[in-house]
Amino acid sequence: QYFPHTNISILAFGLYIITYILLTRRIDILGKIMLVITSMSTIIFLTSSIFILWHIKNFEFSLPIFEYKSIGYAFLLVFWAIVGWEVIGNYSSNVKNIKTITYSVIFSVIIVSLVYILTSAAICYGDFQSKNIQTFELVWIIEPIFKQYSNIVITTMTLSLCIGAIILFIGGVARLISSLKLTNYTSKHNNQGVPVGGLNFLAIIHMIILTSVYYNLLDVSNLVAFADGFFIANAIIGLITAIILFEKGFLKYSAFLLTGLFFAILLFSNKIIIFVILILFLITYFKRD
Repeated sequence: QYFPHTNISILAFGLYIITYILLTRRIDILGKIMLVITSMSTIIFLTSSIFILWHIKNFEFSLPIFEYKSIGYAFLLVFWAIVGWEVIGNYSSNVKNIKTITYSVIFSVIIVSLVYILTSAAICYGDFQSKNIQTFELVWIIEPIFKQYSNIVITTMTLSLCIGAIILFIGGVARLISSLKLTNYTSKHNNQGVPVGGLNFLAIIHMIILTSVYYNLLDVSNLVAFADGFFIANAIIGLITAIILFEKGFLKYSAFLLTGLFFAILLFSNKIIIFVILILFLITYFKRD
């Protein structure tokens, strides 16, 4: 609503420039910036959810009619809550003590789960004026505290968290590209150890995508569907690797369980994406050494 006459691709291009500049900085600087942003967002959602739950007069919740397609699509969306964990490994070379990653993941899982549980409870039981009139909007959660500033607060949080997510993935994939030693250029690093070759390679791809969206050759919703499918497939690959590496025990059986669950979620993804993933699997399988 702040840029009503601006094409979404132009806005995305501006955000990408900011993201690219941030990605050329050292990883420890980015980590500190994102720690502040995510901490503020977490505090805002936690306090807002607790405030709403504290002021509820009557806890009433009507269980909706379950439809397997709706449940599957909901799982597909909820999967975004755990997207990113498998990318963290690509940053391991930038961390002096590997246990730091382990502790960070455990701590983050606890915090993220707490935010999701309290926010979901606030959405289900909260006394919102327009709850039964229109589709729920996330800004309602923070309105009791931030009043007329709610829109700017939610916009700032959304932009910051989206940029953070892009930094995580582009930075991680750029490091992966660099480690593959495809060409001398894609493996190039700057004096701060940032894989600029991989970043520039990805930037070219992203500019092509943004241009295609601008000229309506691609649709944003289709791109999200593509991302959904490949993220889940990537997670399944990681889980299968865990099954092979782990000996008998809780972790191995958990990996089996999650593999089945993620595969079931994948079936609710776009059919074209499933077909493409299947073709890539077959090509990789028959070309293996």
